[in-house]
This record gives sequence, C-alpha cells and structure tokens, in this order.
Amino acid sequence: MKVIAFNTSARKDGNTAILIKQVFKELESLNIETELIQLAGQRICGCMGCGQCLIAKNNKCAVTDDPVND
Repeated sequence: MKVIAFNTSARKDGNTAILIKQVFKELESLNIETELIQLAGQRICGCMGCGQCLIAKNNKCAVTDDPVND
C-alpha cells in the first residue's frame, strides 16, 4: 500500500506539512510507503470546460503548463 498526500497550503513547509509528516511517521512504522507532493508556489489551473480531453479521447487536459496535469 502507498499513501500520497497533497499539500496545497501556501507555505511549502508550514503547519500542514508538519502534520502530514507526523501522520507519515505512523504509517511508515507500519511499513506503509508514503509520498508527499508539495504544490505551494505553483500555478494550478482549474478545468476550463473546453472538452479537449473528451475530443482527443486521451484524458489529457489542454493546459500543458500545470503541474497537476503531470
């Protein structure tokens, strides 16, 4: 099993990250793999409703400079 946490707080290593890391310590003690993805400071676009993902039938967003689409 693997647990992934997305920290969307404005501060990369702020209180939210500290709390996530505390939870990860407990999970890792149970041999559960963890990964923290920090999104602070990155430009994230929401869905524009353009439908390009449906037209291309590839489930890929037309916005290519968004880290969430990676």
